Amino acid sequence: MGNDFYRKLGASFLISAGVIYAIERVGSLIARSYEIAALYEANMFNALPETHITSFFDNIFVPILAFLGMILFVYGFPKKIK
Repeated sequence: MGNDFYRKLGASFLISAGVIYAIERVGSLIARSYEIAALYEANMFNALPETHITSFFDNIFVPILAFLGMILFVYGFPKKIK
């Protein structure tokens, strides 16, 4: 297992963390837009929807994958030997 393997594995972990986070954000924005549309149809303009917008630490897998990805990605670079 060379350094190239660790760089590829780290990059794949970072990409998977980003994809999971993006999917969660899109899902929460779609849910928020449904709530806004429902309030608009019910003529309740004074009430604001209280949809929870996901953050980075809401899903436990996103920070774990991002942390492991950064560690493996940095570890994959060769060290300078004199």
